[in-house]
Amino acid sequence: MTTLPDEPSEQPQPKPRLTRRSVAPAPAPAPKRSHFGLLATILIVLFVVGASATAYVYYKGGVRNALASLDILSPDLTQVFGRQKLRVLVMGLDENWTTSDEMYTSATRSDTMLATNIDLTSKQIAIISIPRDTWVHIPKSGYGKINEAIADAGPWRAIKTVEDELAFPHFDYYIVLKIDATKNIVDAIGGLDVNVEKSMDYDDDWGQLHIHLKKGLQHLNGEQAVGYIRFRHDPEGDFGRMRRQRQVIGDLVKRIKDPSIVSTLPSLIALVRDNIRTNMPYDKMFYLALGMRGVTPQMVHTSQLPVVEGWTAGESVLFMDPVAAAPVVRKYMVVGFSGAFDPSTVHVKVHNGSGQRGAATSMADYLREMGFDVVETANADTFGTKKTTVTGPDQKIAGEVAKRLPMPNVAVAIGPVDGGDVEIVVGRDYNAP
Repeated sequence: MTTLPDEPSEQPQPKPRLTRRSVAPAPAPAPKRSHFGLLATILIVLFVVGASATAYVYYKGGVRNALASLDILSPDLTQVFGRQKLRVLVMGLDENWTTSDEMYTSATRSDTMLATNIDLTSKQIAIISIPRDTWVHIPKSGYGKINEAIADAGPWRAIKTVEDELAFPHFDYYIVLKIDATKNIVDAIGGLDVNVEKSMDYDDDWGQLHIHLKKGLQHLNGEQAVGYIRFRHDPEGDFGRMRRQRQVIGDLVKRIKDPSIVSTLPSLIALVRDNIRTNMPYDKMFYLALGMRGVTPQMVHTSQLPVVEGWTAGESVLFMDPVAAAPVVRKYMVVGFSGAFDPSTVHVKVHNGSGQRGAATSMADYLREMGFDVVETANADTFGTKKTTVTGPDQKIAGEVAKRLPMPNVAVAIGPVDGGDVEIVVGRDYNAP
């Protein structure tokens, strides 16, 4: 099977920031300070589908009253917010550690930054990951990495930087997830099923980071889920980390949509109110919860801001690629998605049941050209399959996939798929090139 792939200190002392404003001297050997990779996917989807739902429960005076109202209220979100699209800048905070191994939040930078566009009519959610090392001019502060903006003067300074320097449209609201909320939130919803893309083993006592995960479908608790997204000790670095953030978005939507999540709402209410800072009023969150309750993984579209690597003031940074970035920002933040079927949101497993050598690989290549996210290729249990079959828990999605395959009359079956949205068993009716 192949898978697609110390000296104690009385007061916290933050390290000096490296920017063009100050050229840093050669660093002396010292323990590494880690960046706490918050589960940014929870930040987005929990807020839209879960956090706002908890606000709704709080607003209605309890779970019983909330559930009694869910099926009869369908607010017009465009009237509630006075616009068709709602743009939110989402930031997850970094962690700072002193030499005495104590955590502090003074001048905390944003470890994660996600530009989010919610279409209040089609209910589609578009997300662009902004790399934290992107080099920009921060208003009233000077040049630095974009993750410094919130530390300089709070969320609105970060918004101003993204709008002015990266040519994003105006944001309506911000959300900031506090340190260590991620682990608690994942634990509160009973964990998360994640198809771990590779085995991961890494220990960093200084950074409070211990990651030990095996490749394959795993049920992760809060600490493990944070570790999966936080891991960046491979050639991909932050780029791989951001890709895994986007991967978990779909997994999180599925978990939040599970009916059993209702039993966790009381604990989620406290977590959300204590750990998420936002300028969106609770009454609007209440209506947003009602209006967005039908969100599915295929309605969440993710991308990454195009950047190029470079150097400034002796340090490695990233620069936005304006030519490549312009169409991405326009598509995700301005135009948005209409609700039409989007292959990139579908995770596909391809198994060869035909006995024809290379059939699964060939089909996977075809699907990738069509825009699908192929997460696994392998042999089926038997090679006696005559007709190609698409299986998935959602008949509409499975049917859309079947219509796009290069053979007629593909069979569609309804059933669970571990580690993916659909499974394709390639039959003898497929002629691999």
